[in-house]
Amino acid sequence: MTQFQRKVNASNKAANYVADELVTQFNSIPDNLFTWALKGLGLNGQKGLEVKIDLKSADFDKKTGITHGFVDVDVANITTFKDVPIDAIVVKSNLNNGGRKVNADVINSRFLIEKARGTFVTIPQGESEQLFIANLTIKFGWFFNIFINEKRYREMVEWRVKKFTENMKFEAEMYNKKLQIQQGK
Repeated sequence: MTQFQRKVNASNKAANYVADELVTQFNSIPDNLFTWALKGLGLNGQKGLEVKIDLKSADFDKKTGITHGFVDVDVANITTFKDVPIDAIVVKSNLNNGGRKVNADVINSRFLIEKARGTFVTIPQGESEQLFIANLTIKFGWFFNIFINEKRYREMVEWRVKKFTENMKFEAEMYNKKLQIQQGK
């Protein structure tokens, strides 16, 4: 389990906007996420990492709420797994304090991940300050359990949760500036 939190200088509207966009784009045009929310996370072609994941396709099934995807997983100097199916449900909910909670559950990934759940929460701290919290609980499948020790886990997962939270912070603060310009502040 990994958790990372970050204070954000943005309005509640800006914070919730990026949480909403995360869900909307995941369920409609997930490739867009690699330009902002997932930027720099070793996904879709980033070089020089121990594990690279390339999204090949993703289709959202409105009836079930499941996004069905296929990825290639390149484990440096070991092997590449082609066309690994990954099914996930990504939804948002409104919190009583005005924040948002995004839940992402991997419900199928063949041997890659036995189960995984990620949450991203926006919590208002004041008019122009938010707290972003990202949590990831992951249990790898049989193959990855063979070679993932605590050090490798940190190298593969923990920095990605931190970077994701930083990406979300950057986007919320940029959107907040855009809102201020529109409002003439």
